[in-house]
Amino acid sequence: MTSSPGTSAVVAVVNPISGGGASHRQWPAVAAELARLGVHDVSVVESQSSEHATEAAAAAADRGALTVAVGGDGHVRDVARGVLTVDGARLGIAAAGRGNDLVRHLGLPSTPASIAAVLAAGKIRRIDVLEVTRADGTTALAVGNVYAGLDSEATELINDLRWMGPLAYRVAPVLAAVTWKPMRIALSVDGASRDLSAHFVVIANSGDYGHGLRMVPTASVDSGHLDVLVVDGRSSRLSLTNLMGQAKAGAHLDRDDVQVLTGQRVELSIDRPVPVHSDGDYLGESPVTVSVRSAALPILVA
Repeated sequence: MTSSPGTSAVVAVVNPISGGGASHRQWPAVAAELARLGVHDVSVVESQSSEHATEAAAAAADRGALTVAVGGDGHVRDVARGVLTVDGARLGIAAAGRGNDLVRHLGLPSTPASIAAVLAAGKIRRIDVLEVTRADGTTALAVGNVYAGLDSEATELINDLRWMGPLAYRVAPVLAAVTWKPMRIALSVDGASRDLSAHFVVIANSGDYGHGLRMVPTASVDSGHLDVLVVDGRSSRLSLTNLMGQAKAGAHLDRDDVQVLTGQRVELSIDRPVPVHSDGDYLGESPVTVSVRSAALPILVA
């Protein structure tokens, strides 16, 4: 990590729906703390869509401002995509989502005073990002993880149950499991191919998602490689329930039905239409190819 060159202008790109409106409470409190620290050139852009968040972030980065993502993991990804268009631009994060799993992985604070302190004088940590190529040839960015299977089906339900708040992260997997059947996957990691039955596949940068699950605890955002977790499709529903409980502490990797592979390029194809997600949002369907861009994104950390 390196020291921050200091903060002059700050542009907060705020997702107004993150965390059920938590961003509207979080950012004014952070801005007040920044003013107390002597940072007064602060402006706000409310994002109207993922694309707008990226455009606003790119414009802020282009004029040399510190660009702050105020929202959850998906919003951080959208803002990061804009920051990455400008060499030397930096990203700050003010946690205001439902899960905030990337913030947790990075050890970033969640209180306004502590967030402001990082934005004003934090260190720069350069993290890896994931570049995803969809079946139609279009590309997308992921910051935390790309995943498919029972967990992506559950994420679809979580997004439908936003009104439940954090409870949705516990209810949705149970509902999704009722009708779930294992998928057959073709998986290639750095050219080594496998044909497997799987309940889910996680192509991990951070390895943390699902509101605190340490699904791939071996993963790190500055490792320079991908960690790919596969859960065997022959496992029972009861076994999966136990696995999810173990994943809260990252204690599931020694199970016989779990394997972790590492590499820098992953190709995934599934035998039926199953949603592929990145950072909590729908990405598309398989096949997808995921590669790592090492140390691409400078983020302010404590």
